[in-house]
Amino acid sequence: MPLVQDSTCNETEVLEIQNSTFLHISETIMLILSIIALPILLIAVIKCVTNAHFHLNIRIITAAHCISILLHCIGRIIQHSSDMYLWMGPLATCDRRQFIGVCVVSRSLYSFGIYYSSFTTVFVAFERTIATHFTKKYENKKSKCGIAFVVIQALISIIITFGLFYETDLPNRPVYCVLNSDKPWTVTVDLITMSSNFFAFIQCYRMYKINMKLRIITTQTTLSQKYTIEENKTLIQICMRFTCLDFVFMITYFMKTILTEMYPTQRKEYAYAICELVHCAPVYAIVVILTMQRIIKKIQTERVVKLKAEVEVKDDAYFYFFKQQWSQSK
Repeated sequence: MPLVQDSTCNETEVLEIQNSTFLHISETIMLILSIIALPILLIAVIKCVTNAHFHLNIRIITAAHCISILLHCIGRIIQHSSDMYLWMGPLATCDRRQFIGVCVVSRSLYSFGIYYSSFTTVFVAFERTIATHFTKKYENKKSKCGIAFVVIQALISIIITFGLFYETDLPNRPVYCVLNSDKPWTVTVDLITMSSNFFAFIQCYRMYKINMKLRIITTQTTLSQKYTIEENKTLIQICMRFTCLDFVFMITYFMKTILTEMYPTQRKEYAYAICELVHCAPVYAIVVILTMQRIIKKIQTERVVKLKAEVEVKDDAYFYFFKQQWSQSK
């Protein structure tokens, strides 16, 4: 990141931003949604960590996913609340510009959360692939795999976030906190993100089919291994639903980001407002978490009903096997 540049105040530009009703509405909506998303995300993190029904590595990956969106929402709250204070406060026109420190902190959390959460489905697919191919050994593994995936995912997100700030001229009092992502590689990153999420869904579907076959054809296995296969099949069912929801949001805001970068509007205040609405991570958090909660509950209920049906033995069958055992003992 270069040294912060001194900036002269362009009152006309500042007034255009301050008087933009569209921008104020978009920031207000995102601020409210971010505040609503905070307790939902905190509860989701606790449930991810404490839910013993899921494999430890899945719990680690999903908890980190929720934390990344939580950081994004915190970044939004910092920026939007400070913007509102500066715009509504009794200040001179040029004093209503944002501070560079607030911009760096808020936009770092903002960008990191977006990119980290966008790669979660890819690493979930990797984790379930390893769990499927190493079924007999994976059940005894601890959290090494999950922690490794979280660290790799975080490093990728940090590199991308740092790249957005690198060699970007930042005035000490910007009119609005936004990173002018005019770097050509940002569109490439967005395309890679969308395509990787698509392939992650395909891979999850493949793993589900493989586990269905393993459950049917695997006879010479321990009870523990059969449980692992059944758990893996259930987890992949849940992961497929999550990947579908995640992919819809990825397509929505990355496609809009690409279009806004390729065809920028001449009005800066409209561009800023669209940018805030496009990266709708707070909406994603609320919709996906509440939807996944219902999906998980439904799948687990169906699984319990199915297991009860398999365990229950009819009286006729019981007496048949009892007679068979009796005749063999004679």
